[in-house]
Amino acid sequence: MIVNATNVIGAVLRAVNDNTVVHPYGDGLLVDLPLSYGDGDGVRVLVEPMGSGYRVTDRAAAASLLAMAGVNLVAGRAAEAFAQIMTGGGLNGVNAAPGEITTFGAADDLGRLVLDVAQASLRADQLRWLAPRQAGIRFVDRVTDRVTAWAGRGRHLQRDAPIPLESGRNRSVTLRVANDSKAAYVQAVSLRDPDQAAEHCYHVFGLSTIARESRVAALDGSARDWPAAIVAELRTVSDVEFFDDPLSLERQLDKVVPPPQAALR
Repeated sequence: MIVNATNVIGAVLRAVNDNTVVHPYGDGLLVDLPLSYGDGDGVRVLVEPMGSGYRVTDRAAAASLLAMAGVNLVAGRAAEAFAQIMTGGGLNGVNAAPGEITTFGAADDLGRLVLDVAQASLRADQLRWLAPRQAGIRFVDRVTDRVTAWAGRGRHLQRDAPIPLESGRNRSVTLRVANDSKAAYVQAVSLRDPDQAAEHCYHVFGLSTIARESRVAALDGSARDWPAAIVAELRTVSDVEFFDDPLSLERQLDKVVPPPQAALR
């Protein structure tokens, strides 16, 4: 079957149109988008007329979810990452209350403004993984939950995924993340027994036939929690990302397993 760009664009637009709901709200409109936060709540933005254009805001929805999860947005890495999401998304933050993701622009740019705020709000929601660790939750499950939230509907996940070895055998890694043409293999490396966990990751990745850039070691904690020698060893067989670094794991997976291509024009 030949993929027709016009048909694909039409299908995507119909899906967005059919699943977007708008409600009157004061002088503006609440827009429910066919997107979801990590806890399953739908993404909703408020569009308000302002001067010659529109102000679009998530009404601090992502910040509220983070606060409920115990993430500190007043100071520290989460607060810095939240500010970076705002500036990196090109949002001007007009009249923003604390925790609010907002921007203002011309009427002709309204569609882009809505999508920019929604995307920034979804990215901010991923900072929930910086919440204080909860006892009893295994690190492998924390990695799986985080990658699941990042992957959304455009990429496919497989737990305990087989990775091919040079001998012809397979061994299991924490996750396989794939789109239609590319895949990344993620191994969670816990601090509970760091030496054993690191050695297992090094052994499996070192014997695999998968390209090094498609192997990702997700290390518990931050760089200061790990001996430099262990990190250096793992970097010879895989990319290394620290779980406490905001969005670093997501950025690396985006490189290896990019989201669906932008619409063809």
